[in-house]
Amino acid sequence: MSESRDDLSWVLTDFAQRVADVDCVVLWSSDGFPRAASEGVSKEQAEDLAAMSASAFSSSKRVSVIGGGGDLNKTVIEGTNRFVILALAAERSGITVVVNTAADPLIVNVELDRLLAQVGEHLVTEGRGGSGSLTGTRP
Repeated sequence: MSESRDDLSWVLTDFAQRVADVDCVVLWSSDGFPRAASEGVSKEQAEDLAAMSASAFSSSKRVSVIGGGGDLNKTVIEGTNRFVILALAAERSGITVVVNTAADPLIVNVELDRLLAQVGEHLVTEGRGGSGSLTGTRP
């Protein structure tokens, strides 16, 4: 993860602390590398979440297009004790929010949309020379 002046971990930590039942948040590039994570997420966890999230979101986008659903901005994976929101954060960037199932999904989604609207321009991942699968703009 970035140790540079543009580290966004504090933004993700604030979100995780402010929104009830959010366990962790990871910002990732379209090629599956972590850019920032909320406090308490180890480097290894961030790397795993980023890689899996980029892959799952890319697959979800493709399924949506094949199924005639058009562009995809979010997908939710529901588990027994947690659900995971994968969202387009900005161009070539995605965000993963891991939430306890006790959370109100509507509130989490509204707060996530608010966060992305407020800081989205700072979440863009610069191109690395290849074409990333996460392009587009947030509605």
